[in-house]
Amino acid sequence: MSSREDATRTTGRAPASARGAGRRVGIRDVAEATGLSITTVSHALRGKGQIAPATRERVRRAAAELGYRPDPVARGLVSGRTGILGLVVGHMADLPWASTYRPYYAAFSAGATMAAVERDYALVAVPGDPASGLWARVPMDGMIIVDPVREDPLLADCARRGMPVVTDGRPIDPGYEDVPTVESDLEQGMAAILGHLREAGAARVGLLSGPEPDAYTQDCERLYRQWCATAGQAPLVETPAVTEDPVEAALRMLSAPDRPDAVHGLNETYGQALIVAARRLGLTVPGDLMISVMRASDQAAGTTDWEVPLTALSLDARRLGAECVAALIDVLDGKEPGNSVVPCTVVVRGSTRRAEPSTR
Repeated sequence: MSSREDATRTTGRAPASARGAGRRVGIRDVAEATGLSITTVSHALRGKGQIAPATRERVRRAAAELGYRPDPVARGLVSGRTGILGLVVGHMADLPWASTYRPYYAAFSAGATMAAVERDYALVAVPGDPASGLWARVPMDGMIIVDPVREDPLLADCARRGMPVVTDGRPIDPGYEDVPTVESDLEQGMAAILGHLREAGAARVGLLSGPEPDAYTQDCERLYRQWCATAGQAPLVETPAVTEDPVEAALRMLSAPDRPDAVHGLNETYGQALIVAARRLGLTVPGDLMISVMRASDQAAGTTDWEVPLTALSLDARRLGAECVAALIDVLDGKEPGNSVVPCTVVVRGSTRRAEPSTR
């Protein structure tokens, strides 16, 4: 027996869709099949109104039997929403970013996508340049901006359009203090990873930073310098030029007369650059040089091709993505989610495990 025959048998009447083969089943058909008003059926399907549980279940059963699916366009006209969230990276078009932070963005996107789907939203990646015109062609309820940069055109365009926005990482420019942010607890994380390097035996810890003009880079440098002041050592920061191979920056750092015996890199690419530079200079890891990096996850996935397993400061990008989606939906629902801070985790691997000195 077909679903329409079953609906007819259950409700005692044939819905209009049974008389118009090939036509999309609408809410009017469900109302006709159940003998209820369109308003009652609409409230029952959307979980609104004072509808008896038995009636709500009858409506949902009939809708399922008829193959009813809500019309997203009509639903958007009623609710004022499209069910689409945008995701964009502040400096995604920059060549250095493409080769250094893509693993973080991929993990962030995965977490955000799963969270959006669980809340009946779609997530779309949009170009980092509002002038591309795609923003105007894709209707979106709100935007998640990853790593906003100084004088960020994305934030400015969202403000001009009145589009709700949440950022992964704090906005650098003034005027966006009311924008909800989700960010890693870098204060706790940087203290933990630098402290680990010192406890593992490092006498001079350096930082291989990056040229990206975002809060993550600026905050890491600031927290590193604060740690150096407390630890009683002069800071040693090296930054690759925008188009420079990070191996060259690592070579400069490790060739200096006062070279560090431990370095924290702001991403995995910098960690690999430090390993290459150390090998060229005849330095062993971790004997002569200990290395730690930022990673998007505390899992070992993606590390099998590493020459040396790198100790990592995990920023839990998947959770950051999921929390950004939750915060943005809260904004759309008229709530004030405030700012959220996600803890970091230090995962110790071979690059900072020095052999214990012999007692013989």
